[in-house]
Amino acid sequence: MRRRTPRDTSSDELTMAVGLVWGHLHAQQPEEAYRLAQGCLELWPDDADLALMAAYAATELAEPVDLARLHAVAGKSPDAAAFAALVERRAIAAEAGAAPV
Repeated sequence: MRRRTPRDTSSDELTMAVGLVWGHLHAQQPEEAYRLAQGCLELWPDDADLALMAAYAATELAEPVDLARLHAVAGKSPDAAAFAALVERRAIAAEAGAAPV
């Protein structure tokens, strides 16, 4: 009889967590997205997607964002770098009191 190899459920849970945070952002619920992302980052501190979405939600709530960490998290991925640049523009605009870009 063949033994089943156990599935890595943590990756399924991480995928679900990212989807839930994204859903809150998409529904324009930055407070919920921020709280959920912060909690998820306790479990998965090295996940770039969660960190980027947490930073985006923070800018929407006028919370401070560590821009150096944001770009370090984005790494070399073109998509993540573009998202980090968007968050940076919004954070700078929020600090200046301008309308978000």
